[in-house]
Amino acid sequence: MKLCHLPIEIPEGERTPLVNWLVNLVAEQQEIISKQQEKIAKLEEKVNSLDEELKVAKKLKGKPKIRPSTLNQGEKKPQKSGKRPGSDKGSKKLNFVVDEERIIEPSEKLPSGAIFNGYREYDVQDLVLHRHNIRFLLAEYRTLSGKTIVGKLPREYLGHYGPTLRSFTLYQHHQCRVPQNLILEELREFGVDISAGQINRILIEKKESFHAEQNQILQVGLETATYIHTDDTGSRHQGKNGYCTVIGNDLFTHFSSSNSKSRSNYLRILRGTAQDFVLNEYSRSYLEKQQLPVCHLSKLKFDSQVISRCDREWNEYLEGLGITSKQAIKLVTEAGLLGSAIEHGVSPELIVLSDGAKQFVILIHALCWVHRSLSIRRLNGVTAQHRQEIDQVQAILWAYYRQLKAYQEQPTPQERKRLEARFDEIFGQCYPHHYGLNLAMEQFCAHKSELLRVLALPQLPLHTNAAENDLREYVTRRKISGGTRHDNGRMARDTFTGLKKTCRKLGVSFWQYLLSRITGDETVPYLPDVIRARASAPAPT
Repeated sequence: MKLCHLPIEIPEGERTPLVNWLVNLVAEQQEIISKQQEKIAKLEEKVNSLDEELKVAKKLKGKPKIRPSTLNQGEKKPQKSGKRPGSDKGSKKLNFVVDEERIIEPSEKLPSGAIFNGYREYDVQDLVLHRHNIRFLLAEYRTLSGKTIVGKLPREYLGHYGPTLRSFTLYQHHQCRVPQNLILEELREFGVDISAGQINRILIEKKESFHAEQNQILQVGLETATYIHTDDTGSRHQGKNGYCTVIGNDLFTHFSSSNSKSRSNYLRILRGTAQDFVLNEYSRSYLEKQQLPVCHLSKLKFDSQVISRCDREWNEYLEGLGITSKQAIKLVTEAGLLGSAIEHGVSPELIVLSDGAKQFVILIHALCWVHRSLSIRRLNGVTAQHRQEIDQVQAILWAYYRQLKAYQEQPTPQERKRLEARFDEIFGQCYPHHYGLNLAMEQFCAHKSELLRVLALPQLPLHTNAAENDLREYVTRRKISGGTRHDNGRMARDTFTGLKKTCRKLGVSFWQYLLSRITGDETVPYLPDVIRARASAPAPT
């Protein structure tokens, strides 16, 4: 039966007892229906999840979930006059370097008296792709004492495959996402005598310098950042499900794969390559916020001294203090990791922008508006009034969102104060007969400080689109190449995917970067130094 409101409002004093009873009954029924609708929605979500798992088990393809974005509804960008975007042609002569000149004479016979009038220039861009084998003749000398002295190969040629071939292999796999079997076929068609095992070794072995640079990128990125965006996605390794976490901002990207996505694992990533545990004053604040029992808190000493330098020593330390309960060990370990991360350069004022997953709610947390708005967008109105209220709230929400974007362009103290008050007006409203909408509005109010971090830091994004974009690179590679089998392969995948994204953000050619690192020249500067210089540069006015 479809419920509706009375077409005419009857004053309460003029209602008969029967009408009052009916009005109260309708209100009660609407609240019951709203709660039942919430339960039905949860059950439907659970059924859909089980259906997806069944399809995966049966290796069936499901429908892609493609939803229209409501992020910028009602906001139209002004169109510029002239050609459509992307159709403007740039000059091909700005960076044109002549590598070869060929003189072409007219094919027809010149008549007598013809005078040479110079050359017409016609430039053609091309690539030279062919096998280039080198045979080094290492001069060998024998001294009178019997010692043999032999010429040494250049550093970049330590191996039977040259730097350009190795760079090309890495570039094809990590930039162009070409699987190893196709790289093998490609190189053999060029006439290169190489095996599948050699390609695998080129991709994953002896990459310590790349791993070190990527780890340093994370350390410098965290030291210089005012905020970071973060997210995670599934990642299979050795046939088992795992996770890959991305950390970055507009200057760097770092990927780290592991078997867990707990807060402890996330803090280990922030700690970097260090292995120590520290309980400092920030650790104390964290434990007090997490409500660690006083009987455990009183046993701990908080300073900046390193307590242990490995997990085994840390577990022995906790056991010696009598901290043996699972929850207490978890909280104190997280506090020790947080203290270590801060001692190694992570700012306690660092803003972590995420979708609200619990493992990311540390330091100063900022929440993505798009993810928070899903609690309203997913509501299904039971009655016409419910649907109308949902539409009205969404319209007001996105209008407020656009005001926040305008504030980012021109922040002022007066506008900041107004936006804070406007937040309370919008999300403090009560909808007595709409349980689901009330719950969603209460959640907005509970996360007010996390949603309004942008008022204190206007350059902070309002959403995690950048993190989603970083992860899209990883997800695409996962769909093409599947999981990894060797630990070196997982590390190489994380390192080169992060280096590629970082190069792109810094405006560095990934191809030139690979060539520079493998040949050992200084054509491309050390990426952490570039990040530090960019971060310290004054903002453009």
